[in-house]
Amino acid sequence: MTQKKKTSVTIVGKSAGSAVVTAKSGKKKLNCKVTVKAAPSTTEDVATQAPATQAPATQAPATQAPATQAPATQAPATQAPVTQTPAASASATPLVSEEPTVAPSQDPSDNTVRDISIDMTKVTNSFDKSPIKVDVSQQIPERVDLSLFSKLEVTYTTAFDSEESKANFTNGKIAIAKNESQLDGYSDGIKPQYDLTAEGGTVSVDLSGVKGYFYGINFQPFNESYGWPDGLTNITITAMKLVAKEGAVYPDPTASAEPIEPPIPTFAPETFSYEGLDTSWIDPSKPMVAFTFDDGPCGMKDGSTSMAIQEALTEAGAHATFFYIGERIDDAGKAEIKSALDRGFEIGNHSYGWSSLSGYEPEEILDSVGKTNAILTEISGYSNFLFRAPNLSISEDMLAYIKAPFINCAVDSKDWNKATTEQIIENVEMAKDGDVVLMHATEKNTVAALPTILKYFNDNGYQVVSVSELFAMKGKTLTTGQKYNSAK
Repeated sequence: MTQKKKTSVTIVGKSAGSAVVTAKSGKKKLNCKVTVKAAPSTTEDVATQAPATQAPATQAPATQAPATQAPATQAPATQAPVTQTPAASASATPLVSEEPTVAPSQDPSDNTVRDISIDMTKVTNSFDKSPIKVDVSQQIPERVDLSLFSKLEVTYTTAFDSEESKANFTNGKIAIAKNESQLDGYSDGIKPQYDLTAEGGTVSVDLSGVKGYFYGINFQPFNESYGWPDGLTNITITAMKLVAKEGAVYPDPTASAEPIEPPIPTFAPETFSYEGLDTSWIDPSKPMVAFTFDDGPCGMKDGSTSMAIQEALTEAGAHATFFYIGERIDDAGKAEIKSALDRGFEIGNHSYGWSSLSGYEPEEILDSVGKTNAILTEISGYSNFLFRAPNLSISEDMLAYIKAPFINCAVDSKDWNKATTEQIIENVEMAKDGDVVLMHATEKNTVAALPTILKYFNDNGYQVVSVSELFAMKGKTLTTGQKYNSAK
């Protein structure tokens, strides 16, 4: 249709069916739906039809294009009489009174959003240990955006080695991932759902305020220390379904999308200073690493893992930074934090709850961090605290609204993923001068590994310090709104 002086085109139907033909003239674009219906299968019936190139007597003179040759400005070819079916289609399926129904997903003009059920036979869905990763990306069309759906329904079953073992399953989460990295069990992705049970069943993850591509889920059962529950032999994800919002339609793919700009920071970057910093005990000539412990406080009771960690650090002449969860700070938690301050340890903000803030709206982010800061200020009298993002999951909104340095890590102990004592020792001993090491104050295996780890670094001439101490001794500036893995 792009040739000069071309005023018509012949459309030949090779077999019965429908197609959309687009004609363009200048800036005008016209779409015509062309339907070809099969001719009767008998030779006698075909013989009585007029040749496809002749117009019936009731039509305009033959100087006009036949119906199958209609110019783009004429009515679509679907109005052509059946007697003009091209002879080439005579061998096709016999004509029926109604057109076959085309599935909505096959009709390019149908943009209605419908529920999407995952074919669980095409994914790994049965697991006997963490991390549980269900990658559904091969089944999700590119145009799918989670903002078009109201919820994700996940059905799962559990298996235990005994009925008594069910008591070890204390909680769990389903986290929606928008990319492969968020399938890791350590991430809460863009939206998590907690409160899973040992009995299994169907859980709905509310997608309000969630947007982005759906890559899959990570699914984690917890014991009281947030590890794999003892006696749990299997988790099977039996069904997953995205439920469409009522009346939702896919956007026009030809429309120009507005560029998405990252949020503007709500504060000017500032140099961070921890009010409790004291480096007088540190030898600047020695190499050093910073130890960090997340998820406390655990309280002052006998057997408290976080208090055992404090004792081990003090005995070794070491310091560390403890990142605390606001909602865990009860009276016993306040006593634990005061103990950490008395020993010269640094305290930091790990948000108010367990969920990643990366899927939260700005006001929710500010509320979570602000409430925890207020509690820490009440206990310490300090006003500035380092921030450790839950699950190390950081969004643009978090960087724009949280006025603190973001402390990630260069070395991960993997204690959160049910690493053995020996594995934790091996992982942490990989740390080099200037590295930040991630551990958790809730893990018994970490408590067991810590004396060996501290001895290793001491024997090798290292000092174990807090994050602020590390950066100060290395002459590195910590700035609000920036991410740090090490002081190298």
